[in-house]
Amino acid sequence: IEMKKCYIASGWFSPEWLREVEDIKETLEKHSLDYFSPKDFAICPEDAGLNFQDQVFDGNIKELHNSDWMICNTRAKDMGSIFEAGFMHSLSSPIVYFCAGLPAGAKFNLMLSRSSVKVCTSIEELDDYLSRSVDAGELLYEPYEGSIE
Repeated sequence: IEMKKCYIASGWFSPEWLREVEDIKETLEKHSLDYFSPKDFAICPEDAGLNFQDQVFDGNIKELHNSDWMICNTRAKDMGSIFEAGFMHSLSSPIVYFCAGLPAGAKFNLMLSRSSVKVCTSIEELDDYLSRSVDAGELLYEPYEGSIE
């Protein structure tokens, strides 16, 4: 599974979310992996006109097509991120879900778990997974085996 360019699907609408996006970017950079982060491309204000909304939407769809794989942050179940993950799955592109703070024994969504190559519950686990994947020269398939909802 190619690791050329990663699309980061994540909200950034709280300090905690923003920190996680920056941690994900830093972890990808640590492993010399290229990425696209919509947060750094174009932020669409709530009162933006339809033309600007369309530009942002079309730009993100283009980048989904131009990316080989995705890291999707599931914090607060951001609807845009979940849409992007479904879109990426329809392209048959691998998805790594990032769900920091998922308590031990907590349930993870069935549709997300089955559409993933890996579910990481901490930045340390993501770092370890990316390190092993880079060493292997491809994203490793490590299916989620925890409790589902």
